[in-house]
Amino acid sequence: MATTILLRSEKPISDTSFLRLQDRIGYLFNNPSLLERALTHPSSTAHANSDNERMEFLGDSVVNLCVAQALYEWHPDWSEGDLTKVKSCVVSTTGLARAAELIGLRDVGRFGKGLPSHEPLPPSVYANLFEAVTAAVYLDSGLEAARAFVLRILSPEMRICAQAGGDPNPKSSLQHTAQKVCGVTPHYAVVGTTGPDHGKIFEVCCHVGKRVFPVGKGKSKKEAEQDAASRALEILLQECAQKAEDQRKTAEVAKIVDDAKMIEEATHSL
Repeated sequence: MATTILLRSEKPISDTSFLRLQDRIGYLFNNPSLLERALTHPSSTAHANSDNERMEFLGDSVVNLCVAQALYEWHPDWSEGDLTKVKSCVVSTTGLARAAELIGLRDVGRFGKGLPSHEPLPPSVYANLFEAVTAAVYLDSGLEAARAFVLRILSPEMRICAQAGGDPNPKSSLQHTAQKVCGVTPHYAVVGTTGPDHGKIFEVCCHVGKRVFPVGKGKSKKEAEQDAASRALEILLQECAQKAEDQRKTAEVAKIVDDAKMIEEATHSL
């Protein structure tokens, strides 16, 4: 049976949940209490300086530095304006919120009664969680570990924003991603409406090739399409990230096997 890590608020987090999260983010903490605090939203504790707000502050700077340096090195021909526009897209509340959802921070975050338990969290809460976890990695092992974490999770978003020229519009980002990954252009279809005429909520499905993604909702058709695009983009980004992680693990295993063969051959030659 999994033991629990007790924090100062009511709900314990199991060791299993912590280990699964660390596996998803690709980093194992030397000091797990840093991760505990990074996941503690102010609404979940009444104790002063026991939540993640200070870590959000630090993580914001670390994320910005890591993304800025990566863009600077990856795109030597870009102007300062190009770099700024794409960086702003990547580190926007929307961009970081998608990253936080991608690695499942909602599942292990600690939230109080002021936040919905069965509804999507505000994007700002997700973004703050990502910044706090980044700070936790930085405090645990330094800048290089934090850089590796940030780039591992945000690289797909960085590529999409770069391809879209820094346009944070989900429909634009999805179009670039779908064309690159699937070779097709997305299209949208209204599948229903709810509510009275003066307050209709539109429901729209996004189709990418033969795939149909979860319904998006909004007070207008355009808003619903943006929501549907965001949901589809999240899924495609997650699949891209998983594919990249699988390739990384396969390469690591292949290297281990090659190294073992080399050692065996060297041993036989002695």
